[in-house]
Amino acid sequence: MRFRSVAVVGCVAAALAVTVGAESSALAQQPAAKLQPKAAPSDARGLDGVWYVDNPARLDRDWTVHHGSATEPGALPDSRVLWPLDGSPPPFTPWGLEHFNTRFQAALNNQPIADPSTDCIPHGTPRVQVPNYPFQIVVTPQIVGMLYEVAHDVRLVYMNQPLPQHLPITQMGTSVGHWDGNTLVVHTEGLSDSAILDQMGTPHSDQLKLTERIRTINGGRQLEDLITFDDPVAFRSPWTTRQVFNKRPDMRLMEYVCEENNRNVSNANGQTTVK
Repeated sequence: MRFRSVAVVGCVAAALAVTVGAESSALAQQPAAKLQPKAAPSDARGLDGVWYVDNPARLDRDWTVHHGSATEPGALPDSRVLWPLDGSPPPFTPWGLEHFNTRFQAALNNQPIADPSTDCIPHGTPRVQVPNYPFQIVVTPQIVGMLYEVAHDVRLVYMNQPLPQHLPITQMGTSVGHWDGNTLVVHTEGLSDSAILDQMGTPHSDQLKLTERIRTINGGRQLEDLITFDDPVAFRSPWTTRQVFNKRPDMRLMEYVCEENNRNVSNANGQTTVK
């Protein structure tokens, strides 16, 4: 069964070993009395810390996007969406519309179709930011790490380098980034088409290209992520959505166990079962 229990965040050490290893060796040679905690890198731009989604968008049965409670009349369970800024549907191609409608109708019939996360496979990007769980950003000059409580998913943004010419297709894709003033610009490609963009089931193909512009707003109290989707298989034209997260210095990431006694195992027809 999926649950949360208190634990410490440990995956960042392995993810950022290249950056930290040389520093650790040098520090080990110094007298213990002279060791001082390192300050955050000067290019963090306030992104370091734990963030929690603010006022997520949900979809009603008539395709109306709202930011109210999931218990309001017309609201669908697990219906969080990443849709265009004006609340309209994405510019689906026939392929994209068919795939979305299949999942939407299944949700209406209370027989939701499984996606990789149902079977404890990484959620994919940017869907990993949609569930009701916090995530932590750790900034170094070479890598920006995004550590998600849900499923312990991890994104590594490699700074100031191009995307490789031959990308593997993975659930989380490959991400590179650079600073544009105080905004972190991230490009991601190589995303598996087995994943979906949000909990409602907005589809994408493995040709999806993501561009994110991430910055702090409201005096550093919130994080804004403007996400542009460019996928000629699923959408007729590129489109942009917006996510906002609240900074939560009072929170730490906790343990998330999916594989043990998973209550959302999918059946042979790809539909989820709840124990």
